[in-house]
Order: sequence, then structure tokens, then C-alpha cells
Amino acid sequence: MTRRSISLLCGVALLLCAIHAQEPPGGRPAIRTTANLVLEDIVVTQQGKPVRGLGAKQFHIFENGKEQRFTIFEERRADAAPETGKAPQLPPHVFSNYPRYTVSSAANVLLLDALNTPLSDQARVRQQMIAYLRHIPPGTQMAVFTLASRLRMIAGFTTDAGALEAAITKGKGRAQQSVLLESPEDQDQMNDTASSMSSVDEGALQQFVADLSSYQTDVRVRMALDAMEELGRYLSTIPGRKNLIWFSGSFPLVITPDLGSGSKSSDVTVPLDSFSALRDYADEVHQTDDLLSNARVAVYPVDARGLMALASVDASRSFTPAPGMGSMMAPGGRGIRAAPPAGAGGGPSAAQTADRKFLQQTMAEHEAMQQIAEETGGHAYYDNNGLKDAVAQAVDNGSNYYTIGYVPDAKTWDGSFRKIEVRVGGAHYELEYRRGYYADDPRKETAHHAAATNPMLEALERGAPPLSEIVFIGRAVASDDPSVLKNAKLAPGPAGEMAATMRPPVKRYLVDCAVNPKGMTWVAEAGDRARAEVEFSVVAWDEEGRRVNFTDRALALDLTPEQAAHGIGSGVPLHQEIDLPAGAVYLRIAVRDISSGRIGSMEIPLKVGKG
Repeated sequence: MTRRSISLLCGVALLLCAIHAQEPPGGRPAIRTTANLVLEDIVVTQQGKPVRGLGAKQFHIFENGKEQRFTIFEERRADAAPETGKAPQLPPHVFSNYPRYTVSSAANVLLLDALNTPLSDQARVRQQMIAYLRHIPPGTQMAVFTLASRLRMIAGFTTDAGALEAAITKGKGRAQQSVLLESPEDQDQMNDTASSMSSVDEGALQQFVADLSSYQTDVRVRMALDAMEELGRYLSTIPGRKNLIWFSGSFPLVITPDLGSGSKSSDVTVPLDSFSALRDYADEVHQTDDLLSNARVAVYPVDARGLMALASVDASRSFTPAPGMGSMMAPGGRGIRAAPPAGAGGGPSAAQTADRKFLQQTMAEHEAMQQIAEETGGHAYYDNNGLKDAVAQAVDNGSNYYTIGYVPDAKTWDGSFRKIEVRVGGAHYELEYRRGYYADDPRKETAHHAAATNPMLEALERGAPPLSEIVFIGRAVASDDPSVLKNAKLAPGPAGEMAATMRPPVKRYLVDCAVNPKGMTWVAEAGDRARAEVEFSVVAWDEEGRRVNFTDRALALDLTPEQAAHGIGSGVPLHQEIDLPAGAVYLRIAVRDISSGRIGSMEIPLKVGKG
């Protein structure tokens, strides 16, 4: 170990003794799964409140109509999470992955969907989320993601409500109007334009409007499902139940034929091809739901638009009146005083057509929300302006649940869908649980579940929950920091696998850790020596979630009895150097014991200067 590394850690090494004196407490008993074990998380409520204290004998679970004998039954309660030990006090700029929080029985994720939500509703969602976070129950573990052009994490898992509020507040400046989501006003303007162009076939223009809308919806749905699958794969590495609270404003399962506009043929108005805009996304949504449910992710869709009114009474809408209907328009030409009568020739007026389309589209969107919630074990919230209340109920209900595990009587893994039904005796309860699963071979990757992932790579993702199987303390300091010895020699050349292509200005950072040796596997060797092999990785991420540099080293630690005794007292030192760009950088540090696979990880936020 170099003198500069010793200088960096000499002030904090003794703190590791305190960590040894209070080993990380054991959590609740872990559920050990086998390849053919089915786990089912069941939320039991009565009048919207979670029901606690039910016994195993009250539960009955059926697969394809046949009752199964379950071997695992556990109740998870938000108010019964184990207390973790108090982490030692650390000097400024020194971090530890010691588990220091009381966490709830489930991890919660807020997904703010700008791709499918009008800009005005995005602002209201953020306001209500900030109001909720100011009264969040202590110990609630939460992360925040946004979806626009792609999925972004703006706050990793934390129980710090202040950090979550700061991330959402900062996200106000990033609110985006979706280029793929047509507003009702845009649709009105296009319809009016089509109606006013008498020299062009009106049906052809209406056909163009319908085809364009369907294409945009196709792209939005595909992008949203891809993001949900990406999120499901990420969350699959986190043990236990995850509650995904998804704020979205428009996500249909089906686009139905539009039979109310187009070219006139005799006394019926139809589009040139009324079925060209027909879409059905049910299969794609079902496939995504299954991936999420296999990762134990329960989705709670929330309609970000809240309580909505018919288009004909919406003051922000304008419609081209039929002949003789000018008096129906509100002053200024915006809005309608009352629903107008049928248009000329007995056909529907523009407002009536808009109302019909609104009801049709809203029904499809709410049906999609219901399907996603039911298939993953969550609950859908819509036609309600109390968004923060919906989040509070989702977090509370989703953190109080029962877990049942059983080995199916059917032993064949043929890819068929198996329906699940749960019944609870004793009273009338409302139940939320996933309604089935695909009997895919769990040893193979399919469309319904993610393949096995590399735990080390997942531990190094920005915002991932810190892992504490190996406990360590450490810090990252710039090479020009006063605590670094002036005559210390830096490693020659670029530091990091991406440093050679990094644009200036670039600053060298020194990363030093003191690792608790009790998390490592030590093998006795000749001469009373002990040997352990570890992987020590550092990954730098920018604010947009892009990886900007990384280093990775495999180390063989060979200690004498004297060195081992010193290591137990002050920690096993590890050191790396990495070049970082100017600006906000999030440094992920992970240590893996190669023999056992145990991992410790944490994240250090940095503000890298230009000088």
C-alpha cells in the first residue's frame, strides 16, 4: 500500500473497529427459492386498509383450479421491519455501506412517465409527490425514475425523504412535452384543418389523421413497454417485493376503428379504411406483465390526469360548429356553452364526435391500467385528483402483505400459462396478487423472465441499493486535495478504461477503501499465511445515467499473521485511481469476494471541478 493511501485512510481506519464491534444485524429470514418454487405475494385489504394477523390456515391457493399445498407462509408488515444497528460517525467525505436504516418490508419505485403524460399534468404530479414526501413514513425505501425519450433514474433507493424531494424538485426543469403524445387541442386543430380544405377529399385527410395517431401510439407503447422491461430486469436483482407506482396519462390496450368520420357515402359517413387504425396491444402488455411479476414487481398505475371532463364541456377545447351554430361558441371562440345538437345532414357534431372518442379512448386506457395491475398484483387508481393519497395507499398496502411459496403439483415446464387463484377465509376481503405465470423452464431465458444477471454489474449500476455482505468504508478525493501527500506519485498514463477518449478537463481521483476482512473467504496457506481473492471495481456515472469511466481489478491478498491481525483492527486497504470529467459524477464502488460471491457496494456523489 502506498504512502498516499495510508495518508487518506489513517484518520478513518480505526472506525472499522467500531463496525466490527457491531456487525450488521441479520434481517428477517430469507426465502430460499428452488428452480420450481412459485412465490406469490398477496395484499389483503378491507375497505381499502391492509388486514394484518391472518394465519396460514385461512389461505388457500389454486393453480389451474387445483388446490396446492404451500410450504412457505410469511406475513410482511411495514411496522415490523428489523432495526439496523447505528452506523459509526464518519468524518466529512468518508462513506460506508454499513446498513444504517430501518427499511420497510418492500421497496417502492415512483415512475414519472412524461412520454405518455401531458405537460400540465406532469407539474401537478410533481407537486403532489413533494407534498407526499413531506409526510412519508420513516424508513420507507424509495427510488424515482422518469420516462421521456428513455428511462432515467433521478434518485436511487434511499430512505432519505429530503433527497427524494430534491430529486423531484430538480426534475421540474426537465419536464418534457412528449413529441409522440397528441393533445386534444392538436387533434381539434388537425380535424378543423381537414374540414376546411374543401378542395381535398375530406375522407383522405381524416384517414391521414387516424393513421398518424395510430403510428404515434405504436411508438409510445413500444417505448413504454421497453422501459418497463428494462426496469423489471433491474428490479429483479433486488430481493423481496417491489411496488412500482407508475404515473401515466395515456396508455391504451386497444385502438378501436373510428366509424364516425371520413368520406360520405349515401347517408353514412365512414373513413376510407375504418380498420386501418385498429391496434391491440394486449399480448405485448401481458408479456411485459409476466416479466414484472416474475421479478416480484407489483405495478400500481395512477392516471396522472386525475378527474377528467367530457370534451364538449372542456373550456380548453374548440370545435368548428355546424352551419347555424355560431351562437353555441363561448366568447373568444374557445370552449362550448353546451353540447351542440347533431350537425348538418343528421351526422354527429364535432363536439359529439370528440365526446365519443374521449369515452372510447379513456375506457381503453383504464382497461389497460386494470390489466397491468391485476396481472402483477397491484391496484389501479384513476378518476381521482388525490394523487398523493393514491401513492400513500399504494405504499401502505404494498408494504403489508403475505408471501406464499409452493411447489406446483404439475411438474412439466412446457411454457403454458397457469392460472392462480387465492382465497382467504374468515371475512370478505379484497385481494391483490398476480393471476398466473408461464411455466417456462427457469434455467432458460424466455420472453417472460430475465436471464441470470451478473450481480457485480447490477451492484455497480447507478442508484442501485447498497449491498452490505462485505462492509467497508472509503472515500474518493482529487489528486490535488490537501490530504494527499505533495510528493505522492500518481500512476502514469490515463486512469480508467474510458479515460483515453475522455474530453478535457479531466481530474484524477484516488479511491481508497478499508474493508472488513470478516466478509472475505480466507484460505490457510503454508507458513501460517492466509489468502483471499477479491474483485475491486469503480464505475463513474454522469447525471444522465451514462457511464463515463470505470476500473476493475482482481486482487490476491496474501497476509502474514501480523498483517492479518492489523487488517482485523483497521481494515484491509484497497486502492485505485480513476480519471473523471468535470461536473456532477456518481461513483459506484463494489468489492466482491470471488470465492463466496459476497458483495459490498456503495455510491459516492462527487462534484468534480475543472481545475
